[in-house]
Amino acid sequence: MTSQALPQSPKYPVSHIWHADWSLSAKGRWVAKASRRDTGWQIHAIEPVGMLHQFHQSLASHGKKNALWLGLDMPIGFLDAWYDGANIKDFKSLLDTLQTDKWQEFFEVCQSPDEIRHKRPFYPRSSGTNGSVKRDHLIKALGLTDFDALHRACEFPTTQRNAACPPFWTLGANQVGKGMLHGLKNLIIPGHADGFNIWPFSGDLKTCTRSTGVTLIETYPGEIYGWLTDTSELTKSIQISRKKYLHQLRKDAHIRGIEISAAVWADIKDGFGPDHGKDNAFDALIGVMGLIEIAEGRRLEHLPRTPSVLEREGWIVGLDPKDIKPRKS
Repeated sequence: MTSQALPQSPKYPVSHIWHADWSLSAKGRWVAKASRRDTGWQIHAIEPVGMLHQFHQSLASHGKKNALWLGLDMPIGFLDAWYDGANIKDFKSLLDTLQTDKWQEFFEVCQSPDEIRHKRPFYPRSSGTNGSVKRDHLIKALGLTDFDALHRACEFPTTQRNAACPPFWTLGANQVGKGMLHGLKNLIIPGHADGFNIWPFSGDLKTCTRSTGVTLIETYPGEIYGWLTDTSELTKSIQISRKKYLHQLRKDAHIRGIEISAAVWADIKDGFGPDHGKDNAFDALIGVMGLIEIAEGRRLEHLPRTPSVLEREGWIVGLDPKDIKPRKS
């Protein structure tokens, strides 16, 4: 299938876009890769992230000669109020601090309420006995008012989705904190040390793509589904539903100048089976296609220009602040 030509002047001069669905488990870490061609974009690989050191080296190698975006389905940033209690200025300062011996306990998820403090804010390690683990333990230890106060601004419910789980609360099927800690330690901190841009803390996308190099970007595939094609009949956890969505997605992608290579399509056309970590590889594909929409200017970056977002909390790329539901008083 030949892609239709894209505009001659794309919004961002990025040559490679990758997207990784991140997980604590290696089986759940998948990456989709796309490259710009003369006629548009080609998604040429969907594969396991593999060995973390090799993955990092591959990113750095591509970034020496090209502008590369790596979307990450994980929070990148922390609650604004938490920084004050931890006596940390901003996210980039935190990355430097986390490389010191005194802050290594930050990566240890608390099991009991008495372990919770600003230098060790993730809770709980497990569900414990019935009723022994409560949200109030975390809320009170961090000096907050209620569970809503644990959310970053971008994590509140929108007109399209429910609230995202705040990273510090690590219980439940939708928890993201443990995977975030893994990604922070094994990708974000090493990337920061090697000079990778971290959006938006290194600047907006225009600034980050001004020259060659790697830019790490927070995404949320649940935000992206609706940018690409109709989601009314999509149930992500069901393979036959993913298959139906993918076939329509492929048709719509062709109109946007996005080609899924024949080899990749042959592997995924049945809707991503168990060998793809269930829906992990599916979300990697959705993420890379969403970032292409932003790279070509068909979806805005939608970055709020507030100090809390730009310096501390970060943002989910492409999330329109106007879509966030008003908070209950």
